[in-house]
Amino acid sequence: MTRADIRLGAAAIAVGVIMSVQSEFRLFLTTSAIITAILARSVGFLYSDARMVSLCQVSLAGIGGWTVGWFALHTRVPVEVALVLGGIAAVPIGVLVGLPALRLRGVDLAVVTLGLAAAIQITVFNRGFPGERDNFLAPRPSIAASELRFLWFTLLVALVLELGLRALRRQVVGTSWAMVGQSERTTAAAGRSIILTKLTAFAVSAFVAGIAGGLLALQVGRVSARQLEPIDSLVIFALIVMAGAAGALGAAIAGTFSAWIPELLRMLGWSQDIGPLVFAVGAAHVLSQDSDGIAGQWIALASKFRRRRHAPSSNRRETHKCQRPSSRNSSLVVRDLTVDYGSVRAVGGVSIDVTPGQVVGLIGANGAGKSSLVDAVTGYLSATEGTVHLGSRPLHSLTAHQRARAGLARTFQRERTPTRLSVDSYLAVAARRRTTMEQRDWLLAQFDLPDSRTRIAQLDSAARRKLELVAALCSVPAVALLDEPAAGLTDTESRLLGSALTCVAGEWGIGLLIIEHDLRLIRDVCETVVVLDQGQSIAAGPTAPTLASEQVVASYLGIERKVT
Repeated sequence: MTRADIRLGAAAIAVGVIMSVQSEFRLFLTTSAIITAILARSVGFLYSDARMVSLCQVSLAGIGGWTVGWFALHTRVPVEVALVLGGIAAVPIGVLVGLPALRLRGVDLAVVTLGLAAAIQITVFNRGFPGERDNFLAPRPSIAASELRFLWFTLLVALVLELGLRALRRQVVGTSWAMVGQSERTTAAAGRSIILTKLTAFAVSAFVAGIAGGLLALQVGRVSARQLEPIDSLVIFALIVMAGAAGALGAAIAGTFSAWIPELLRMLGWSQDIGPLVFAVGAAHVLSQDSDGIAGQWIALASKFRRRRHAPSSNRRETHKCQRPSSRNSSLVVRDLTVDYGSVRAVGGVSIDVTPGQVVGLIGANGAGKSSLVDAVTGYLSATEGTVHLGSRPLHSLTAHQRARAGLARTFQRERTPTRLSVDSYLAVAARRRTTMEQRDWLLAQFDLPDSRTRIAQLDSAARRKLELVAALCSVPAVALLDEPAAGLTDTESRLLGSALTCVAGEWGIGLLIIEHDLRLIRDVCETVVVLDQGQSIAAGPTAPTLASEQVVASYLGIERKVT
């Protein structure tokens, strides 16, 4: 348990103690605020971590409440167990809601989930809550019969859910949520299934929402269709965005606003419809500013008074020897690879071999087909013709993340590191347990990067590009395909990068295929080079004579050959 978890528990106890001397009505409102905070948390982590929008959470909460009512009416299952079953019942519906996220993002996903909420409203809730015709009320747990005891019970459930969610976020599955929110391609390159990552996020979110709905049913005795309108999910989303979607503080603020602002408006004699309007305006402002909401502003302000921030050191650390990880010892064999975009042939019949420990360069002018070739080899594009083998294993039927797990790593032209993570969390996912922390620290030292406790957001763009290289190498792939690793680096930084790549390739036996426009780096580190021109391989062989050939000079540097 971390210090943050201990502080969270202390805050929950403080809330319970303070409310112990309040009236029954205020206890009821505070309990409502906690339940709404749980529901807002289910929306918030899905949005802040995985960058997916679900406007179906109130309906998922309704599934949880409906399940609690059914078990209370038809079985002798303890209410506490029925509450957990309500969360579990919401999971398959949450996964179903998450299926559109495999193809859709942003507004499109939000619209589809809102439509699914309307469908659940019509097919389930409009038929009534269990026991509604018999005027049956779902009983509260025997240990939480009074308003005060139920407040403590709700606080305990909220605390357990938050601690569980934090524990998940520290594991590989939670780190993968943050990675898929930043870049699906990076997630696949780390060997993680995009489908599984997204659906697990929706499943956990649905479980939390189902628990919130079960608590609501226990608080009021039953839920009704009027309490579960699809538009309420939109209000909850606006609330959590305005309050701060990234953590428990934002959820607590959202719950407090939801319960107390309507009461404040009632006391003032104003329309309670003003509340959702305020939430919508606040959310629009936060989204337009790309900020972390009210909670993020408070945390940033408090951090200025609590601690001094230290920029990560960029001084090169002493590189020590570490135990060599087990190598895969498989060669990449590409034969007659062809990639067509409709009638345009981007790559035409290219063949490349990369053996363990060998560094091969792939060069050519812009538009020569280099990135298309790498995309096809690593599974991000479907090749029209040709074969790709890693050792004796054909890769044509494998997806991108399956090829990464088979031993084919890659980086991208555009830096895609998940800035919300720390270095060690990011590398732990990418390594897939193939390297130890000591070996990953050795890699960080080789590439002159800060220690693993550093937040990625603290690194500059050049350091993030090098970190992406480390992530590709720390799983000890058979071959790593590096797309312009020296882009944006100075000459000195490029030379140091070349030394690090040569060292890692030799020490760990990793084959490297480097796409690069920096010919000095290609000359320094590559044993052989392949030159592309308009998708065709025009030269291949040892680096120095290949780069000096007239055909390569004419094609790559744009110098016309003299006709005699």
